[in-house]
Amino acid sequence: MDRFRVAEYKLIRVDRREFLFLAAEKAIFETDPSTRRILERLSKKSEFSLEDLTHALPGASEKAKKEAAKDLLKCHVVFPVQSPNRTKAVKVQNGPVPLKTLVLHVTEACNLHCAYCYEKKDGTDRRPAMGVRVAKKAVDFLLDRSGNFEEVVLVFFGGEPLLNMRTIRSVTEYAERMGKERGKRVNFALTTNGTLLTDRNIDFFEEHNVGVTVSLDGFEEVQDRYRRFPDGSPTYRVVLPRVRRLLEKARKRPVVARVTLVEKPGDLSATLDHLLGLGFVEAGFSPVTTGHPDFQLNNGQMDLLLDEFRRLAERFLEAVRERRFFGFSNLIDLLVSLHQGEVMAYPCGAGLGLFSVDARGRLYLCQRFTGQRAFCMGDVFHGFDEEKLAKFREEARIENKEECRSCWARTLCTGGCYHEACVREGSHLRPNTHYCEWIRKWTELGLETYCRIAAGWPEYLDLLSLSRGFGPEQIPSGPKERGAR
Repeated sequence: MDRFRVAEYKLIRVDRREFLFLAAEKAIFETDPSTRRILERLSKKSEFSLEDLTHALPGASEKAKKEAAKDLLKCHVVFPVQSPNRTKAVKVQNGPVPLKTLVLHVTEACNLHCAYCYEKKDGTDRRPAMGVRVAKKAVDFLLDRSGNFEEVVLVFFGGEPLLNMRTIRSVTEYAERMGKERGKRVNFALTTNGTLLTDRNIDFFEEHNVGVTVSLDGFEEVQDRYRRFPDGSPTYRVVLPRVRRLLEKARKRPVVARVTLVEKPGDLSATLDHLLGLGFVEAGFSPVTTGHPDFQLNNGQMDLLLDEFRRLAERFLEAVRERRFFGFSNLIDLLVSLHQGEVMAYPCGAGLGLFSVDARGRLYLCQRFTGQRAFCMGDVFHGFDEEKLAKFREEARIENKEECRSCWARTLCTGGCYHEACVREGSHLRPNTHYCEWIRKWTELGLETYCRIAAGWPEYLDLLSLSRGFGPEQIPSGPKERGAR
């Protein structure tokens, strides 16, 4: 006789309604209090029979109870004892890797000297920039290895990538031409500090549909505290008119801002209003990645950050009620991840469908590891080091991170950023335990926000997912349709 158990879940209560977030399934279902109480009782048992479940469930008739039990099984709220681990069931192809994204490290140089930069580069860097020959070979490599993907992504990164506009221009036009010949669409993106946004560069980005992210830390006094030129002069008043021109001319792709948070987070609502007021469609906030205690946020400051995120989440809900868009990227990304519902064995695409390329054509796990020999996975001329890559993919899986196995947020966090783990934990294979509790609190806030939106305007979640490139056929039904009864 088959035996069953209750899935691991997190209970979310909003507006007198109850939802279950299934940790292993990365799924959300609405339930009623009586069914939830029964699930609580059954979850204390190591296993039980289907008859035990059916008998315990509320219902006016035996038929209704059986239907309720079927719903719970169908939604995986209850599952057979012998079911496989969901993250272990996520297969990653060995051998040739289907590529989706290549990040071209077009230059190591930067014309700023930001105090908190993990690269610590400035304009005096003498290492060669990426030439056109290597960049074109990288494009060929991306297209050759992209498998059945109809769209691929080419990202320009640095240093400050606009210091090498010659290569960016040449490779963009080449990628468009080669992509058209192969029947594939190449999308372009870059991250810039904004100081070199000339009219010519801006017009090129608009003509070729390049998505631009600007690293800008907010108000003048915040920006100029750490983001300065090598001679110590401030940057805000240099960047601002250039960013305004970029925002005025952008028609095809939204322009977003990335804010690096150093020490106390400050009033993030005011910062976000400032950036959205300039014309950015979205802005996201990221604590600085550093091992230096002068810059990193301590536990108290991370608590303040969560308070700021909570206030922004309330404003996001106000915008939803008023049928408006509110460009708080951190929350949007979390909501879309929940709505998409894909169970992942890894925290990101690094070493899977995403790699970075340095000036010599060498391939690395991601842009943050560029130049570090331990994370080199081959090159665009000879291909991947398949043995080294397979070893990474096996070692990095979430089920190998002992601290994560019992965490209800594991399928959303999946251990966190590899580079952050290197800096703060000493190994890319370690989970980011220094902010585990913070991540759980932030995820719970995201779940509460998701459930409130799903209860009031579920279509909004579809619209958010579309904004991130997930079409309706890729999005599981909302909790109202999938809800356990």
